[in-house]
Amino acid sequence: MVAGLAVMVVTTFAAIVVSAPVEASSVAPAGISKSCRSQAFPEPSTQTIDVDGVARQYRVATPARGGKGLRPLILNFHGQGRDSVTQATYSELEAKGPARGFVVITPDVGEQNFWTLAVPNATMDSVEIDALSNLAFTSALIETAVADLCVNARRVYATGFSAGAAMSVYLGCTLRPQLAGIAPVAGVNAALPCPDGKPMPVIAFHGTADPEVSYDARGFMCCPSIAPQAVEDAVRVWAERAGCQAKPSRKRIGSDVERIAYRGCVRSSDVVLYKVVNGAHNWPGSFELDDLGLPTQDINAADLILDFFSQHPPAKHAQ
Repeated sequence: MVAGLAVMVVTTFAAIVVSAPVEASSVAPAGISKSCRSQAFPEPSTQTIDVDGVARQYRVATPARGGKGLRPLILNFHGQGRDSVTQATYSELEAKGPARGFVVITPDVGEQNFWTLAVPNATMDSVEIDALSNLAFTSALIETAVADLCVNARRVYATGFSAGAAMSVYLGCTLRPQLAGIAPVAGVNAALPCPDGKPMPVIAFHGTADPEVSYDARGFMCCPSIAPQAVEDAVRVWAERAGCQAKPSRKRIGSDVERIAYRGCVRSSDVVLYKVVNGAHNWPGSFELDDLGLPTQDINAADLILDFFSQHPPAKHAQ
């Protein structure tokens, strides 16, 4: 349990807004070479873990291949009003990750319906217990994966959609000694930025016409009084933290996407944004989910995330 954290949360459509604030395919390296026998999950399955006396559920998918070596882990967080089954399918990570050598865990927030975020130095709120419970849940999942699934504790990554994207950003700030990188989709600007801390690889995706989590800081659909950062400003914070060059490169991909990549980052902590021109609130490369619009097919976020995480193991001297 993490103590001393206060909470400030605003719920949205499918996001939690916390105010005040290379692409070649390859199998992920196995990690530290050692003999390891993990629990076998030949098919994706739903598991339960006890967190402070509360049963929490999550989906887990593991590589079918055996052999020696530890595996990287991806934590894949769903949006508000969704669940782990929807996120596992919509993101395509449960199907594609294990084939690339990743263990993929998709947590389910349960009755809370959204990922409540705890923020240092914020005003105390009645939802503090939920926020701390979510943090404890995440930590317990990592510990269990390391103990039972042959996961390399130094190769834990987080991604998510919308509220889940905000959760991944929050974890990149809060669990930064443990996480090796993050990949927020449609929500990199939906959590309080943290300019201080270790450099961290970041790959983000966001549509310029997102009506739910605004690209250009116009606000959030649910809460017009909240003024979030613009997406490119939020990404720039991570680039500055990683000591990248100030001016990113820009490359057009297909008809819908611009790749904005920061160079010269320390410890190979690359920071990349895929800007989807006129893109809505969705997961690039996937199918249309409810009324969120058809995602661009010029890129596939799952493939790019797996490439990025494969190419960004933590530096040996990183703390």
